[in-house]
Amino acid sequence: MLLTSIFFVLIITLFGLFLIPSINTHLIRVLSLSSSAVVLLLSCGLLVQFDCNSYYFQSVVTYSLGSELMNLNFSFGLDGISIFFFVLTSLLIFLCILFIWNERLLKEYAMNLLLIELLLLLVFSVLDVFLFYIFFEAILIPMFILIGIWGSRERKIRAVYLLFFLYFIWFFTDVSRIALHLYRYRYFKS
Repeated sequence: MLLTSIFFVLIITLFGLFLIPSINTHLIRVLSLSSSAVVLLLSCGLLVQFDCNSYYFQSVVTYSLGSELMNLNFSFGLDGISIFFFVLTSLLIFLCILFIWNERLLKEYAMNLLLIELLLLLVFSVLDVFLFYIFFEAILIPMFILIGIWGSRERKIRAVYLLFFLYFIWFFTDVSRIALHLYRYRYFKS
């Protein structure tokens, strides 16, 4: 229940920030800081409720988005390692939002930080490897925007190199994986 509430708070806050005009900086500051504080408190609640003696996933939530034919299920849960990353992410994003009070383009900055928080919390709680890969790769987009707009010149150049390098590696590994599957299917039909 708390896990669903955390995701719901972040998604509603992102939609709310999208609808608020950029000139209303006070409302943007209050909304982003309060939602990040709520997420931090709910994350601490998850930590308090966590049973250290159990080695099973806890706070498991499963969403079914299709029929039995398509088998589209999203499962989220926390184990002994991911709960600490979950709380640490909530704390660090809360502190980051505290320090962006006088940034230019405050609305976009806060939206990027909250989107990074949402994606990181999804990465640390998802129980499916494919969704883990999707959410982990999706973090690169707001991170690249943060570095590209608010970074120094050297960091912008490094961000472009890193982006091209990561997507080249991603493309190469995906193409080679597909080629290996096709090769295996073609010659080793069973």
